[in-house]
Amino acid sequence: ASVRKQPMTDLGQAIRSQDATKFAAAYDQLTAGCNVCHQAAGRGMIVIKKPNASSYPDQDFSPIKP
Repeated sequence: ASVRKQPMTDLGQAIRSQDATKFAAAYDQLTAGCNVCHQAAGRGMIVIKKPNASSYPDQDFSPIKP
C-alpha cells in the first residue's frame, strides 16, 4: 500500500489540476513502485512501462495544414 498510496494521490491531484508535468512524474513514480513490488513478490517477469506508441500506430491525427 505504501508504494502506491502517495503516487496515486499525486496522480489524482495532477489530473484534477491538469498538470502534465506533475502527471508524468506521478505516473513514473507509480510505475517504478509497481515494478519494485513485482520484483519483491517474485513476479519480476511482470514489468509495467509507459506506452511508447500510439494505440493507432498506422494513423496520424494531426490537423491537416491548409
